Amino acid sequence: MKEAPLPPGRFRYESGSYGGHGGYMPSIFGYKETGPDSWVEHLCLVKPDAIFDEEASASEMAERHLAAARTIVDSGGSPQEFALSLRHEGYKSVSDFHIVRSPNEERS
Repeated sequence: MKEAPLPPGRFRYESGSYGGHGGYMPSIFGYKETGPDSWVEHLCLVKPDAIFDEEASASEMAERHLAAARTIVDSGGSPQEFALSLRHEGYKSVSDFHIVRSPNEERS
């Protein structure tokens, strides 16, 4: 199912993992809309107190936390409450991050 387009300047979020062979942390990436069907990487949040050997385990935890944060907004909460819920889960902002995509992953 394709999401409805958002007005310019809006954000979308994806769960994932951050790290490598030494360990993976749950992560949430934020993208800012810069125009119709045009998004730029805006922020990366990681949960440094949860390190997994398996990338999938880190991604699954991030997805659970992101889903919980989305319910706040879906029930009328503010973007600030969304952000605070992730902060309370232990997510921290990472500067100078780099997103690595698999060759068959499509970028929107």
